[in-house]
Amino acid sequence: MSDDIEWMKRGLEDPAIERVDLRIDVPHSARMYDFWLGGKTNFPPDRALGEAFEQAIPSIKVMARENRRFLGRAVRYLAGEAGIRQFLDIGTGIPTEGNTHEVAQATAPDSRVVYVDNDPIVLAHARALMDSSGSGRTAYIHADLLEPEKILADPILTDTLDLDQPVGLTLVAVLMLLADADDPWGKARVLMDALPSGSYVAITHPGADFDPAAMAAVVKAAAKGEMTLVPRTRDQVARFFGDWELIEPGVVPVMGWRPDGAAPTDPAAAYYWSGIARKP
Repeated sequence: MSDDIEWMKRGLEDPAIERVDLRIDVPHSARMYDFWLGGKTNFPPDRALGEAFEQAIPSIKVMARENRRFLGRAVRYLAGEAGIRQFLDIGTGIPTEGNTHEVAQATAPDSRVVYVDNDPIVLAHARALMDSSGSGRTAYIHADLLEPEKILADPILTDTLDLDQPVGLTLVAVLMLLADADDPWGKARVLMDALPSGSYVAITHPGADFDPAAMAAVVKAAAKGEMTLVPRTRDQVARFFGDWELIEPGVVPVMGWRPDGAAPTDPAAAYYWSGIARKP
């Protein structure tokens, strides 16, 4: 067993952290993203499924990086231009460079961030690495988007965030893990409805309409790996924002949402839709 796993197991055995099964025998989306981003917290099942995705979409690693870059731009916008000081990051993933709290607190040191993920390895890393800095606060909840009411009722969230004040909700590359039968629109709406006027939501979602054949292939690969993956069309992704006010440029390919520097030659080269909206 690697030193990394021994370290994580020691972290999870801390009395302050609930015991959970690491489940490294099955692939997990957070660890697949870690693999695509060049991280080290991934295991053979994660790499096998990640490579199967790459066979269908050879640029999948580039897409993962572009999705991560959007998160950075979105948080900088929210903490800067929008003046948001509280963040709820659902589907945190393995900590890596440019985490939400790092970006937010670099702009506004008093920013408070609550992370939510259902991968126990994310739990181990988050508790060890996601320390607060300056006057801000950072906390982590081990929970599932399928149960948004439990997320909102968790004392860690209510102790960290003031839900009477605007919150920046990020749902980056996570809604595609819910089947239509799970009503992902309804799950997102529970979270959005709990936030006050002036809050924002940032979403990315793999698009079914960029390359339908390639997307069908990754859906098939995911099913073999016992993972739910549901790409959706632009209209289906736009539906998540409901009646909130979309920030320019609206629902666009992830590379085309306020890119740093020159606009990309082909913003549709990364098969993700993205957008940010404000609650009236």
